[in-house]
Amino acid sequence: MRRFALLSLSLILLTSCRPHGEASVAGLPAALDAAAAGSPGEIRRMGRRGGDGAWYALAAAAEDAGLEAVARNLRLRSYRRDSDPYALRALTDLLLEDPEAVGRPLRALRRAEGDDERRREARIAVLASRGRVRALVREMEDFRGAGYEAPVLSAALRTEGATLRNLAALDRYVLHCPEPAALEFIPDEFASTLMNARRAFAAGDDSAALEGYAAWLEAAVSGGDVCDWEGIPPVFGEMAAAAGRRDRSDDWARRLFDAAAQLEGAKRYGAAYHAGRLYRDAGDRRAAAAAFLAAAGALDSGLERDRALWYRLKVMGEGGGFSAAEEAEALAWTSGSWNEPRRFADVLEEAVHRMVVREDWDGLASLHRDWGAVWPPAARARAALILAFAVGEGRLEGPRSADAYLREAAGAESLEWPVLRAAGLTERSLSIPEESEPSSVAGREDAFVRLYLRWGLVERAAQAVLSRPRDYSDAAIREVARALAPADPRRSIRIIGTLAFRDGYRPGREDLLIRHPLPMGDRAAQIARSQGLPPHLFHGLIRVESAWDAEAVSRTGAQGLAQFMPATWEEWVRRTGAPSDADPRDPELNLTLAAAYLEWLWLREWTAGWTDVLVSYNAGGGRLRSWRRQRPGFGDELFAMSLAVAEPRHYVDRVLSAATLYGYLYSGRSPGDLHRSWGLPDP
Repeated sequence: MRRFALLSLSLILLTSCRPHGEASVAGLPAALDAAAAGSPGEIRRMGRRGGDGAWYALAAAAEDAGLEAVARNLRLRSYRRDSDPYALRALTDLLLEDPEAVGRPLRALRRAEGDDERRREARIAVLASRGRVRALVREMEDFRGAGYEAPVLSAALRTEGATLRNLAALDRYVLHCPEPAALEFIPDEFASTLMNARRAFAAGDDSAALEGYAAWLEAAVSGGDVCDWEGIPPVFGEMAAAAGRRDRSDDWARRLFDAAAQLEGAKRYGAAYHAGRLYRDAGDRRAAAAAFLAAAGALDSGLERDRALWYRLKVMGEGGGFSAAEEAEALAWTSGSWNEPRRFADVLEEAVHRMVVREDWDGLASLHRDWGAVWPPAARARAALILAFAVGEGRLEGPRSADAYLREAAGAESLEWPVLRAAGLTERSLSIPEESEPSSVAGREDAFVRLYLRWGLVERAAQAVLSRPRDYSDAAIREVARALAPADPRRSIRIIGTLAFRDGYRPGREDLLIRHPLPMGDRAAQIARSQGLPPHLFHGLIRVESAWDAEAVSRTGAQGLAQFMPATWEEWVRRTGAPSDADPRDPELNLTLAAAYLEWLWLREWTAGWTDVLVSYNAGGGRLRSWRRQRPGFGDELFAMSLAVAEPRHYVDRVLSAATLYGYLYSGRSPGDLHRSWGLPDP
């Protein structure tokens, strides 16, 4: 049988490089075309000269070029001539596509080494295709409940019948199998209400699925369901999805929430959590917050508990009439209950924003005093920076000085804007090591991405890392990011950014340079200086707008390096006398017009510094003036944090942060030196 989920890889343009050995791949596209036309000689010569893994790499190149028959032939050669892990991967690829692809496949699998899970999946596919019932039954000894194991359970049920072992495995499988389509393999005589509901869901029959789910849920609540195996059952998510598509969110939110009160453990979590999602979709945020709190209470720790706690804070910030006291209580309770603080940085930032809007300086000071020590570094630093400016502007009185808050913010282990801003105000230098501190990831897939890089299959390496970054070591991810950077700095930045989610990771200078590229060299700086703009600020803006992707087009239609909207582009083409058919994807022209536009904003009487200019560039001058009227007297930091729309609020932070790091990395300038040169005000 085929795998239920296949990795989707996009077509690529093959680049030229030289692998280990003597085989050049500069002519690879032509060699592949010749092989597809029936002349495989050159592609075979490449494989023979290309070193270990060459046949696997050539098969990948053929697949990416859409030459399936050539790819299959090359995978056969990889299985026979490459060493492991390439030979084993080629073998399992072949057998999962066609269980009869090689002679004596079971013997071949027994002789292969490594990659036990994938090899087991291929073995089950072969056994199922050959009707080897007894051999499938023996696989029950290692039954895990994966989707591909359906033939194993089916064979055991048909051969042994309703033994206690088989019924227990069936109950777990029906409840927890991540791929409901796999349930089609289970014999109909063993079908249950839940199995039929999940089968209907897989077939797209939401009405029948909901009817079956309702019956099963009623039985589960009354004790009729006997499966107590832990783990969050996917069936609750399927209920919510089907209810949403049938416009029955309200009905099913209540049904799931009521059921959760009578369930325990993982089932209680699943019912309450998805009730919260449905309540949120229906706009009932009070009910959603209650449901997410119930979900969090069903588990003692872990990612799922944190997810429910996060959603509770999120919906409380979206409306629903929650008072400041209710929100503060929820923030305090969550701060003492979460498993991993980093997961809450964004909702804490939103909470600080709302307190700034309410001018609740005492409330923020109280939360920061009581819980700031357990907040993630960036959130703790943001609160401290805001409190420093509130004290400096005479809005907050208390035992702590502005300098004390600034020193605390500057000492946080983060490179986000609050820390960089506080470092500038306290004249603190940045402590960035030359090399990044490594994580403990072993990198079991490193051999494959390194093979792709050796053969110029940079796009395939990038797709592999982005699809499953945790399968690769820090070093391999860094290699892929560096290889991709010249042609695609945007995705190079995304790839190196995956390291930030690893425990213990701290970026060094090398990683920061990959994350802050200057693909146009000095040209962008020259254009900025020609308009009297600080070059590093200009670099930071382009980094945030497009990540230096000249072909970038946003969902709203903004184009090019500086992300001009069509109307704004036409206006500045006219203003600067550029050709009427000027292309916003022209890097030099796009930067030239962006610099002219920024200078124009800087010279307006309604902008008073770079915060105003950046807000105007992102959200428009009219909105800037409206927001300034709403917050008269607010200094730049408090004003930026008070902006009613999240996008410009984050935009100002991101541009100034990137600009500070550009100045540090490329010019060796300290945050304090840079911020003074930009005219950023003190508290």
